[in-house]
Amino acid sequence: MRIEEARILVVDDELELLEIFAAWLGRSGCEVFTAPNGAEALKILQSEQIDVLISDIRMPIMDGVTLVRQINEKEIVPPKILFVSGYGNISRREIHGLGVEALLDKPLSRQDLLQAMDRCLSDSTIKWLTPSTEPMDLNASLDMASLEKALATHAFTLGRGGCSLDCTLPLKEGERIDLSLRFAKEGLSLEAQGTVLWVDSDRGKAGVAFDYLSPECREWILSRIEKEAPRCFVPSC
Repeated sequence: MRIEEARILVVDDELELLEIFAAWLGRSGCEVFTAPNGAEALKILQSEQIDVLISDIRMPIMDGVTLVRQINEKEIVPPKILFVSGYGNISRREIHGLGVEALLDKPLSRQDLLQAMDRCLSDSTIKWLTPSTEPMDLNASLDMASLEKALATHAFTLGRGGCSLDCTLPLKEGERIDLSLRFAKEGLSLEAQGTVLWVDSDRGKAGVAFDYLSPECREWILSRIEKEAPRCFVPSC
């Protein structure tokens, strides 16, 4: 879907910022809805088909995280979700687990906003096609006995935009990695480039957003994501 075809809901209690975002998006041809808090946004989501939700996190009456939880609990077709926040102490693990695709820091430019929207509206068939030519921070190579067992035990879990996995390597948030997973029983592998979104060193787990999938694994990964239709962007478990 192109940006100009999208129906966008912007939610922010800063009314001046709400007007600025609406004007930015309107110039791109989007149909724009606005709401000053999550409660008002929920009413719109229950009555209108929204393609992208752009929401502040900290708001009175209903905050952004509660809004997304309500979307997941109710019979609402989930939009693509972007969070915009001026606060740094946000659990990326939690918000990506709820389905949020990107966290944008305030202040941000119109170009930053439109680029984030373009990424989240891209069809899965054209995502993750181009490998980076820049060196990665780390190579992460792991062997697992079985894909189905790994999925059942959450040793490996797929989201719409990446995966979580058992990993004792010294990963750090924000690192870009070459990720290689091999599932012996099924004879499948996952060869990807990704960005580490969260690390739980106590449990030996990490969440990685895909930036590139190799042709050898692309078909089965996309097929699995389509079949399972996870609400999370990158799983939190």
